[in-house]
Amino acid sequence: MSQSKQTVLIVDDEINILKSMRRMFKQAGYEVFTAESGLEGLALLADESIQVILSDFRMPVMNGGEFLAQVKINRPDVVSLILSGYADFDSVLAVMNQGSAFKFLTKPWDNKVLLQEIANAFVHYETKLRQDTSLEQSKYFDNINEFNGAVESFVYENIPFSIGYFELTNANDLKRHDVALEPLLSKLQQYISNHWGKQFSLYSISDVAVIILTHGCHEQNVQIDFSRLVSGIEQDSWHQIEDNKVDVSVSFISSEDLDKTTSFIVETLQEAAVLINASSEFMALNNQYLLKKQRQLTIKSDVTRALKMNQFSLVYQPKITMQTGLIESAEVLLRWRHDSLGWVSPGEFIDIVEADGQIHDIGDWVIDNGLAELSRLSRISHELQSFSINVSASQLLNIKLVQTIQDALHKYNIDPRKLEIEVTETSLIKNLNTTSKTLNALKNLGVKIAIDDFGVGYSSFAYLTKLPIDVLKLDRALLEDIEYNQDTQLLINNLVKTCHNLNIKVVAEGVETKAALEKINI
Repeated sequence: MSQSKQTVLIVDDEINILKSMRRMFKQAGYEVFTAESGLEGLALLADESIQVILSDFRMPVMNGGEFLAQVKINRPDVVSLILSGYADFDSVLAVMNQGSAFKFLTKPWDNKVLLQEIANAFVHYETKLRQDTSLEQSKYFDNINEFNGAVESFVYENIPFSIGYFELTNANDLKRHDVALEPLLSKLQQYISNHWGKQFSLYSISDVAVIILTHGCHEQNVQIDFSRLVSGIEQDSWHQIEDNKVDVSVSFISSEDLDKTTSFIVETLQEAAVLINASSEFMALNNQYLLKKQRQLTIKSDVTRALKMNQFSLVYQPKITMQTGLIESAEVLLRWRHDSLGWVSPGEFIDIVEADGQIHDIGDWVIDNGLAELSRLSRISHELQSFSINVSASQLLNIKLVQTIQDALHKYNIDPRKLEIEVTETSLIKNLNTTSKTLNALKNLGVKIAIDDFGVGYSSFAYLTKLPIDVLKLDRALLEDIEYNQDTQLLINNLVKTCHNLNIKVVAEGVETKAALEKINI
């Protein structure tokens, strides 16, 4: 794992301690995350690339020892330190003996000593990471090289071949139940060897995956054989381990559908196997799938270059006041014209950049350029009251978002009340606790908060009281039968009334008839 910044998570139920440590560690150059409980810490750990954890021991619900024991299961790569007074020494010693913590630090602490211990923890993290990576690479490197060489040989000699990828998809669950994966993978290899009648070679490429390479057969015949093999794997007793079920996912490709490099094929087979929900199925890939995957990789790898070359642009969807016909606000929309792919839809690239974290760079660019344009247009038209900018679920979980927006507002001398941050309802449920903190911090800046697509996901009236909402945008799916469905009319009228009582403005999206508008009565 290579990161530009070293990341530390501080877990303590005392808010003043969190603030003090956050300030100190940020000044030392670390990227700092904070959590007020073990449960909140585990949620952050699932979403962020944490390297070092500093946790208090005495916390309600889940103490530091219980928290770090779970961290060891979920993220064994993380280096954890535990902070407590001598009164807890025996309990903390048990945590140390279990291997859940790297070091025990005492309260009260000396800031210089604490900073040095954190620095030592990062050194330990990097050393451990290099050792683990080196061991893992040396174990499977020869197998992968041998597989690549065999494929290249078949391609050179124009021999038809097929590749099957088998993965233990619930490996992490098995590890948590202390199931050894290596013997399990050996059993899988043995089963394949016993039940595959054609010429083949087997290659272990990780501790959870094996590849079968078979040659000299046409795709249709091999696909039938793969189907039988996968069905047998599901029904056989080789993978019954006490109370634990072993899930195996399989993906497959034939050289008849192949025109890509071997490394790209293996990566695609791995990703395709993840998409398999039932171990009795397998996914057969074709060239169309590979071309789609290649397009996704192109999009993923070209984001940084696109930002530098100004391939991204913003367009503005105006919102017109019906009484005056004037544009009172606008929604900022992102567009990308790729130099070789042409126009790339946000619906296509947003999911990709959210998955790999590049959404933060794009989001920062949108905020900076969108507010620059708002500043310019505000000087031209005094009727323009606000801009709305969409923020993704990943951005809401990024602690730097609030500072980014605050800096841009100051940079362009914009009244915060002219900015509306728009989030989708579905993005809120990812981590409601952290999301709520981010939205409240933005609200404290004076920024307006709008919930978009309300009604499309797990709608809850509780959001209306728990979150600092200024505007609620009803999704058109919630309103499609409002002209004739009395239940829908009752639901919407009660929702609108509740919002108005809470000083929340309601916007109905996609209303196309006057009759529907009258029924909504917003």
